Amino acid sequence: MSFRLFARRAAIYSLALMYAALPVTVALTNSLMLITVVLWGVSLDGASWRDFLKRSWNNPVVRPALALVLLIVLSSFWSPASWEEIGGYYKKYLKFLLLPVFMYLLARREDRAHCWTAFGLAMLFTLGSTWANVWWQLPWSRTFNQGFGADHTVFKDHISQGIMMSLFVSLCVHWGLRADSRWKALLCWVVAALGATSVLSLTESRTGYLGLMLSLAVFSLAQLWRRPKTLVGVIVGGLVALSVAYSVSPQFHDRTNLALQQAENHSETTVTSIGARIEVWRFMKHNTHHAGILGAGTGSYPVFARSYFQDEEFCKAICPHPHNQFLLFFFEQGIPGLMLILWFIWAIVRQALRFEASHRALMLAFVSIMFTSNMTHSSLWLSTESQFFILMTALLMASASRVSTQSPSS
Repeated sequence: MSFRLFARRAAIYSLALMYAALPVTVALTNSLMLITVVLWGVSLDGASWRDFLKRSWNNPVVRPALALVLLIVLSSFWSPASWEEIGGYYKKYLKFLLLPVFMYLLARREDRAHCWTAFGLAMLFTLGSTWANVWWQLPWSRTFNQGFGADHTVFKDHISQGIMMSLFVSLCVHWGLRADSRWKALLCWVVAALGATSVLSLTESRTGYLGLMLSLAVFSLAQLWRRPKTLVGVIVGGLVALSVAYSVSPQFHDRTNLALQQAENHSETTVTSIGARIEVWRFMKHNTHHAGILGAGTGSYPVFARSYFQDEEFCKAICPHPHNQFLLFFFEQGIPGLMLILWFIWAIVRQALRFEASHRALMLAFVSIMFTSNMTHSSLWLSTESQFFILMTALLMASASRVSTQSPSS
């Protein structure tokens, strides 16, 4: 085996380990990301470099990703933020540049299978730990409150675990539909049910609630749209299950009601999760003139937010980022930035529509989670969530970029 081939195989195995680390630790994921890129770089020769450029340019998601990074760099030159602050933004959006590298390394079906398995096992461990944490205090859990009716997030913050578990539920449903035996299918469905229950009953992530409900609805619609009677049955069953969860789950019930109360009674002096998001929309309304067509510049939102939100506690919650990625791109990169992120998402949707129902359903479920998360959080700006969305985009798009239709079970 030549050194270049060894480095390429090592990069692929490092990438698989990255998918295993993704639900557990940001630091290890970042370290493995660096190792993967370095190994990939030393594995290239002239021919493989040309092949990489050709494959990358032909992948529909790469062009909007690279264009968005270019716009982020260009808009730095008219930003009121310091270059130190702008440099922090570069680090956050750097992962867009790594997207074609990951997809190139995932060209082989066997390598994608390793990554799906790694992510699935890590999420299965997270799910088992979440349920075990109800009765026992696990040494690796970040929450310390046994019993039902409490948040049992294990490794990440509750929003990150909620959106990752939502995708894992759809992934288990996908695997169950493609299982080659009834026992495997039953196991996948049981894990999916436990995962969905953990999101609604064992965590306090309202983004997770929305992501789970929307992703399962989209998955069902994409999978069953040719069978309307079955689709209606699934929708009715889902609504019944949701009603039961709302009735018996203190977390789901209380957090949902609290969101409605916060939306109804919000003010500029009372810091609440929903109220802060509403105030961001007011901020955008009063400060759009600063942005203009091309935006106010990379890193400009915190600068203007600090002068607009006078309450110190309120500013701590809302000044670092607006809890809405679409608004962040619109304010800082203007209409071009908003159009590019929408193009990025549309590229995934368009690719999904070209493939078989089960893969299409999974990809569209992922897009619905991405859309939900970025509407309620600045997910592509935040480290953990941006890792998740970039890595999953790479894996799903690599799985869907083959000439023949292939399942992401491989």
